[in-house]
Amino acid sequence: MNSPQHPDTLESAFYGLEKTEYRHFTVIPRTPVIGGVIEGGDFENMTDDFAEDLRDALWKFGVLFGLGRNLSFDAMKNVSLIFGDRLEEHSFAPTLKEQGHPEVTVIERSKSDGENKLDVDFWHHDVSARAHPNIMSILQADVVPFGADTMWSSATAAYDLLPEGLKLLFENITVDHDTLYTVLRHNFGGGDITPEKIAMLQEKATHPAVIRHHATGAPCLFVANGYIKRVSGYDVDLSELVIKLANQLPIIPELQVRHQWCPGDFAIWDNFATCHYGVSGHIGAQHRRLYRTAAWSESVKPEPFIRPR
Repeated sequence: MNSPQHPDTLESAFYGLEKTEYRHFTVIPRTPVIGGVIEGGDFENMTDDFAEDLRDALWKFGVLFGLGRNLSFDAMKNVSLIFGDRLEEHSFAPTLKEQGHPEVTVIERSKSDGENKLDVDFWHHDVSARAHPNIMSILQADVVPFGADTMWSSATAAYDLLPEGLKLLFENITVDHDTLYTVLRHNFGGGDITPEKIAMLQEKATHPAVIRHHATGAPCLFVANGYIKRVSGYDVDLSELVIKLANQLPIIPELQVRHQWCPGDFAIWDNFATCHYGVSGHIGAQHRRLYRTAAWSESVKPEPFIRPR
């Protein structure tokens, strides 16, 4: 199938939504809750005030989309370093290391893969089984078949929807995250990504179910389904009930934004204040390739949200 095409103008796609003007670019909201499209801005030659505005925009919108921008790999890495002081080198996914870019993760599915897959068709925060998960990610499309979309959901709006009693519940529990559990529970991986190799990584961490966003101070429900193993200290039956309750929130349409990729599009997202889902159930064996960079910092990790008394 042919890749989708964007409307001739942004106005025709997002007519009537109020823009936010920054010094070097403009952001048009995609929904009232989450997501915005960036107009303008030179991402190949960013200045300090550009970086400051980009941080402000990401914390406000959760996800930022650039349409047909075709950023260089160096630009993607520089964008990531606006948000954290360390670039992720993925522990098991393929990268462009041999081309001199070990920080660029390749997210690819080809016609020859057969039953092997590396699909993320479940709600998750990236690499949440690490003590210091990614602060943000930027993903750029190269080859994208029709139907291979990505959805994001607001973890801040999810918390806000909880009634008071459930807010108290989630504010007072922690959750065990485990990469091996992700592979086994979601049939994630394929090819060289085997449970044995993942087990050797020993990627495990325990995080609060409600975290305080390091930049905004806002509460974020940090219980997306991907890496979650168990509510700490709960028996398995009760743990599953609590996790299931939390995982009903990202699927609410009003909390979501969905992007239909075109080649050269990018998405930058806040990995703490949003979770995301790769839609891949109906693309079959069509070729799909995207590139991702991400940033983290040893000074930033999920900390519990504590409401002011």
